Amino acid sequence: MRNAGTYDRRMANTVQSFSLSVRAEAQRTTAPDQVDVAATLSAAAGSKSDAMSEVHTALSAMLDELTALGGEVLTASSLRAPLTWSTQSVQTHQEHTHDKTTGAHSSTGRHIASVSLRLTVRDFALIADATATLSRRDSIEVESVIWSVDDDNAEWAVVRADAISAALRKGRDYAHALGGTVVSIDHVADAGLLGGDNSGGLYRRSVNFGGPLAAAGNIPSLDPVPQTVNATIEARFTATAGALPEVDLQGRTRRT
Repeated sequence: MRNAGTYDRRMANTVQSFSLSVRAEAQRTTAPDQVDVAATLSAAAGSKSDAMSEVHTALSAMLDELTALGGEVLTASSLRAPLTWSTQSVQTHQEHTHDKTTGAHSSTGRHIASVSLRLTVRDFALIADATATLSRRDSIEVESVIWSVDDDNAEWAVVRADAISAALRKGRDYAHALGGTVVSIDHVADAGLLGGDNSGGLYRRSVNFGGPLAAAGNIPSLDPVPQTVNATIEARFTATAGALPEVDLQGRTRRT
């Protein structure tokens, strides 16, 4: 009969194999590849058509300036062009006032038209001039600035290799604690593919600022925000050991 709390040592003189499963992660910091500026251009007028006309005029003037900087409309073939824009939605609605005393909303008889657009800059030498086209227009509100890295950024390969190295070190540590050594790598997968949650393989996007900035008359200097890329993997190893160590009831390991 085995003593409670210890390994069975009847196979002490036999080389045994066992499996190890570990999770490991790594992080690296790198420069961003692009910045996306989300903005809304709006105008109010006595009729819907007049409001739309004002928005169209302001938008056309802004896009002419972006074109002069080398910008172009975002398409499947211009995804990585130095400067692109995308007009993403158009909305119109009646203007209302809110009575704070009664809580009632009443129409002013005016109409508001707005266009949501995204400006993407990959050549950071163009950031100052590109954002200036937004800041000098009172009709534009900048809502967010988001920095990001590409899916094929070279740092991804490095951080994934770092994660594999970390997993192998962890596996070797566990094998050594059991008096053995790792002899093969059986499986490597993104976190979650071997079971459990999926928490790896994401990159962090940093929001620089948000909210209406047109009233201030300018946009703060946009400095590229360093990005953190991370990789989380799960790995399975096969290890071998001879005599397994004894573990007493207090969890202390005794070598034989």
